[in-house]
Amino acid sequence: MRFCFPRKPAYDKEGIDLKKNRRTSSFFWLLFGFATFLFILSNAESLGDTVSQLLDGEFWRLAPHRISEKAVTFIREYSFSFLWAYGIFIAGIIFLEERNPDRTIAWLLVLLLLPVVGFLVYFFFGPDLRERENFRTLKKKRRKNRSGLPFLLPEITEPCAMLGEQTKKTAFLLAKSAKARISVRNSVEMLVNGEATFMAIKDALRKATTYIHLEYYSIANDIIGSEIRDILLSKAQEGVSVRVIYDSVGSWKLGKKYIDALKRGGVLVHSFLSVSFPMLRRDLNYRNHRKIIVVDGALGFVGGLNIGDSYIHGEPGLGIWRDTHLRIEGEAVACLDDIFAADWAFCDSKPLPAHTATSPLPDSATPLQIVSSGPDSNWRSILHGYFSMIVNAEESLWLCTPYLVPGKALSTALTTAAMSGIDVRVMIPHATDHALVHWASLSAVEELLRAGVKVYSYRKGFHHAKIMIADNSAVSVGTANFDARSLEINFEVQAFIYEREIVRAFRREFVRDLDDCTQFRLHDWLRRPLRSRILEAAGRLSSSQL
Repeated sequence: MRFCFPRKPAYDKEGIDLKKNRRTSSFFWLLFGFATFLFILSNAESLGDTVSQLLDGEFWRLAPHRISEKAVTFIREYSFSFLWAYGIFIAGIIFLEERNPDRTIAWLLVLLLLPVVGFLVYFFFGPDLRERENFRTLKKKRRKNRSGLPFLLPEITEPCAMLGEQTKKTAFLLAKSAKARISVRNSVEMLVNGEATFMAIKDALRKATTYIHLEYYSIANDIIGSEIRDILLSKAQEGVSVRVIYDSVGSWKLGKKYIDALKRGGVLVHSFLSVSFPMLRRDLNYRNHRKIIVVDGALGFVGGLNIGDSYIHGEPGLGIWRDTHLRIEGEAVACLDDIFAADWAFCDSKPLPAHTATSPLPDSATPLQIVSSGPDSNWRSILHGYFSMIVNAEESLWLCTPYLVPGKALSTALTTAAMSGIDVRVMIPHATDHALVHWASLSAVEELLRAGVKVYSYRKGFHHAKIMIADNSAVSVGTANFDARSLEINFEVQAFIYEREIVRAFRREFVRDLDDCTQFRLHDWLRRPLRSRILEAAGRLSSSQL
């Protein structure tokens, strides 16, 4: 097994980052102390009278209802001042920690214009920065459980020599930012839509002999969800080691009975970042949006499909659920397993036992990288990969995404490429499963059209695939949407494939999908109704939070 890595830098970026986090934590406590000091200073006289009463023995001889009255009065008098002072503390945290300036300004405005309500909104829906700190600290634990070669090879080896100049740049970037190994001995099959995908998944699960690792953002308790559960239970009874990770928000409707059935049958199950009230908590941030299956270390699946009947039969109001998945055999499966092992280390104190794939490697050569990113990463690696593919494209750049909220960097990259003569095409769904994100996506259309980007609306159903195709040389497929939530907040995984035949297959599928699309025209778009403009403006204002 041969991989290509850049030379190891002379400094430990990760160690420096953790030291910075410790210093930042100390400063947070200092800021909290300053906010508390302001609260006490602004209410010094009243607080002094309250303390005097508490020290007076007569106060404690009052009837309990009088004490309750005093408590209510205290809360009424000081709650606003406390929230104001604590708002300063939260504002300081946002200002120092948020890497997205648009999101920083949005939250600061909420706290400024809505002093009390804004604090409550941030508490429930803002990012929990303590979790971000925990994720970063967890890197050390994850690193101990990760397999693979160290990032210290003195020369460029065979895989890099197989890549073209533009793809080599992207591969080197991802090797540095995500430490993504470049593997070659792989066989990759594109799976289109739910029927083909679930047929391949069920067939692979039934053939498992050693272990099954399954990690999904959303698992539905429906027909296909029940079929996969029954297969997992059957394999566990045969002695196969079965582990499952599901996201507690994405799978919030799964139900206790489904999970209990797996556990009773010998399947090891963990929810990722469990929450009590998933639809009302700020833990909606930092979700595990990955979809990974590894069977016996030899076969893996990754892509856009969750587990649910909607991917086969569609949904009322949306139509068919158009999506794409990958079936991978070969060296890259170890990279998927590595990501699962890291996520398992977050959920379970016991590391996964070492597994060695016994199946022979494919004879075919398909260079690819498996790239993960999330709030525990030093870099926004998948965003880096997207950006590199766009700016290094020489002839064409085609993109499929269900949500088009690119942010300034990617938006500039797309418009610059189009204005430079690159054939840039973007496909988004006409139907939507999230209204606010839909209008935010449409708010990006006008700028793209003015730059010469060809934007298409998929009309046959809901196009949920996350695919980027650069020239005839590279394609990226996985779980990451073209929005801030996927690229900056959630845990995602994406495959970057550098093999021309695979790329051509994806280009053919893109062209087939164009038959079910209508193209936006700038002169028509500029005549859209005022209502649409207002809704787009509302979506654009909230785009930094999506």
